Amino acid sequence: MKNLGTILAAIFLTGVLVMYMCTFQVRFTEVALLKTWGKPAEAAITEAGLRWKWPPPVQTAVIYDQRARILEDRTLETRTIDGKNVLVTTFTLWKIIDPVKFHTNFPDGVEEGENTLRTMIVAHKQAVIGKRSLSEFVSVRESDRHLREIEDEIRLAAVDSAKDEFGIEIIDFGIKKLGLPESVTSAIFQSMKSNEEKKAAGYRASGEARAADIEAEARAAESRILSAARQKADEIRSEAERVVSGYYEEFAQNPELRIYLDKLRALAESLQDNTTLIIDTTQAPFDVLDPENRKAVAETGSAN
Repeated sequence: MKNLGTILAAIFLTGVLVMYMCTFQVRFTEVALLKTWGKPAEAAITEAGLRWKWPPPVQTAVIYDQRARILEDRTLETRTIDGKNVLVTTFTLWKIIDPVKFHTNFPDGVEEGENTLRTMIVAHKQAVIGKRSLSEFVSVRESDRHLREIEDEIRLAAVDSAKDEFGIEIIDFGIKKLGLPESVTSAIFQSMKSNEEKKAAGYRASGEARAADIEAEARAAESRILSAARQKADEIRSEAERVVSGYYEEFAQNPELRIYLDKLRALAESLQDNTTLIIDTTQAPFDVLDPENRKAVAETGSAN
């Protein structure tokens, strides 16, 4: 009985070992590549389930996870076309879509493929940035910045190479971090300050020129208005004098009243500026202020 138990245990363990060596499992997130005598099959296994194979070294199975992976490149100084250095870190979202092509290029595994993809991304990044100026990365004017355009150019350059050469699909790509070396930062800030000061000087000069134009226009308008007002006043004065001269003809019959009115007008003109005078009311035209003179004129007018 003891020998029978040992035999059964040995058979069971042998069966488990055979099952382990002759089967492999493909999960729904994975894809498998079956190799026969080291040569990969022409098509990958994409359906999930338990699969059979010959034990090694006849056949071996290579399993790849088909879920997306994130790759971040190294942060290196890259020179722009205008001689400035920038620090650009990018991210790449990628996955394996052609296991046969991927395994052919990277038989040592995913890490080897990831390193090659990183090197390729860095090369395309340096090539694209080398054709761009610093203002397309950092500028106070939004119209000068072209980060999205630069991202798209790097992504498109990498997409075709990754797919055709390595069986990799680049799902998404972008700039994760943008920085400037300390030496470049101070130079940029100084340049930006200088540019803004030039703008401010231009705005001040434009404002002063506009203010001078407005002041000149105001003075010209003032001159025209005053000229028109003087002309109108002269016309009114002339008309008044014409009317008054008609009255003077009527006053010819009563010269004392005319003289009296002339004195009143002269008196009004002399006092129009709120002037304080110490006068002799016996002297013309101030004698009109004498009550006796006013009474005499009134009596003369009544008699006529």
